[in-house]
Amino acid sequence: MKLSSIFGGALAAVTLTTALAMPATAQDFSLSFIVKDMTNPYYWRMGEGAKRAAEELGIEMNFVSAATNGDIEGQIAVVETELVKSPDAIVLVPMNGTALIPKVMEANSLGIPVITADTRVDDGPGKVETFVGLDEEESFAGMAEWVVAQIGGAGEVAILEGFRGSSTAELRLNGMMRVFNSYPDVEVVASIAADWDQEKGLKAAEDILQAHPEVDAILGTNDLMAMGAVQAVQGAGMSDQIIVVGDDAIPSALASMRAGGGLNATIDGNTDQVGYEAVMAAYRFVTEGVELDEWIVVPSSILEPADVTDEYLAARGIELD
Repeated sequence: MKLSSIFGGALAAVTLTTALAMPATAQDFSLSFIVKDMTNPYYWRMGEGAKRAAEELGIEMNFVSAATNGDIEGQIAVVETELVKSPDAIVLVPMNGTALIPKVMEANSLGIPVITADTRVDDGPGKVETFVGLDEEESFAGMAEWVVAQIGGAGEVAILEGFRGSSTAELRLNGMMRVFNSYPDVEVVASIAADWDQEKGLKAAEDILQAHPEVDAILGTNDLMAMGAVQAVQGAGMSDQIIVVGDDAIPSALASMRAGGGLNATIDGNTDQVGYEAVMAAYRFVTEGVELDEWIVVPSSILEPADVTDEYLAARGIELD
């Protein structure tokens, strides 16, 4: 995926500014878009969609993050920095649904509207104008059903979770468990937090394979963890025996699927559309006074290797190395 035009690298606080002339009929508008990190291609793709919306609207957008996913204090500091700039609105992808509530409340007190994208903040005193994202629970329920079908309705499965305490991680896990618990012959033999990280996914999958050599499928709740599981399965010489699936449709996962490299399926959550719709919602709310739906739902779909065609990649603007 060619994103060098947007992101030059991942720093302690990574900043993208899109400064374009406003149309003569529109007021000046500035937006802060705060994601979890920029080391994960998932957020690069979200940035592509956000940048496209900013260009269409002709607005100034600051696209920022902490250095790494999991650095909650770092993200809080980034939010504080953006609040000092008094943007017209903030789009926030919170690392933790509870920890960011005070910063949402601070934005509220300053009269700065907050929109959450991809991950929610917990219900509470902080006011959020809308949430933009897919239905994480139903999306992963669908993936669990797909896995159950692949293993013939019976077998052992293992799960690689994201950060515990993240609403995204919890919803994805809930969706899978709801499905697996409905099949008496499907056993979840392990569910391990690998924190959205490929190396941790590799180590967790190696531990799973050692403890449960009869496991039939490993479900990574993002593609980075799933790619770690692919490494573990390949290292054990078990690629023909174990199904590995992920989520996010990042370039390395799509390349693996195209090459028959061990990843059997992923979920395309249309992350670029999440970024695009979040920017559009923030702009319409502030400049037009549009009443936003509580949840702007972005669709998702399961991709198998046969779906990763040249046409699909071209339509999504993805270039694989």
